Amino acid sequence: MDKCINDWLLKYPKIKEIAEMIHTEELPDEIETIALQRSGVEELPLKYVTDKGWYRQYQYVLLLKSSSEDDLQRLDNLEWLDDLSNWIHQKNISNDYPKLKNMKVEKVSCANAVTYETSEKGEISTYYLQLFFNIKGGI
Repeated sequence: MDKCINDWLLKYPKIKEIAEMIHTEELPDEIETIALQRSGVEELPLKYVTDKGWYRQYQYVLLLKSSSEDDLQRLDNLEWLDDLSNWIHQKNISNDYPKLKNMKVEKVSCANAVTYETSEKGEISTYYLQLFFNIKGGI
């Protein structure tokens, strides 16, 4: 499932401006990189009593490490996350979700595009965006 979500995020056109791949769980030492970490799974109630299977929210953190030497770079980085959030919103409207085996994504959402960590001299920052994938399975 994580690979399918990773591949789906790679369809966001601006990702290639930052990195050729999305790393799993950890950011490498170099800058201009992205990583996707799973941060939790929460059971969600089924919509109808007659529904079969399960419904869960898989929670992820997308980490973006980028140059942040001045205010303009920091603003550009936050704008990049806002653009990704808008792209995800458009994917919800068109029901264009990751294709999963024996499971179905019902909704994707995101929250909290923030600066997570900044190097001691402030020249490199890591930005954080929470991603939520509501997935139905066991059907």
